[in-house]
Amino acid sequence: MEQILPGPRAWRLRFKLPTRTLIAWAAISGGIIVIVGTWLPWFSLFAGLQPYRGVDVLNGRLLMGGGVFSILSGVWFLRHGGLRLRWGIGLLGFALLAFASWSLFQLLILYRQLSADPMMVAKLGPGLIFITVGSFLVFATFFFNTE
Repeated sequence: MEQILPGPRAWRLRFKLPTRTLIAWAAISGGIIVIVGTWLPWFSLFAGLQPYRGVDVLNGRLLMGGGVFSILSGVWFLRHGGLRLRWGIGLLGFALLAFASWSLFQLLILYRQLSADPMMVAKLGPGLIFITVGSFLVFATFFFNTE
């Protein structure tokens, strides 16, 4: 029987989550957030009358495919585990985060150009923010403790 010592080690012994479960659920939930973000509007014109969602453009469809792949790899990791798959999930998260950040930067450039026209009344939507947060969650699995 192991003696529980006071301090941070005692907390770690009592409330330790299995790393495999934590990584899998982070990948699954991050993928779900990415997919939800592709269905939300990224921006709209004419004060919200003409919304543009992520599934309307190729970048959104690619990000949705990455979210689906993240869910599938998270389920596979939950069932089987493995170091290669863990690295694959982390690298998938990095690729999703880089692509989502680049898409967000390009959208901000487009928004800046469209907001200069007073007839367009451009407005940003929450879709790409959701995608960036979800892809960051998938990428964060790279840094979870392996103990």
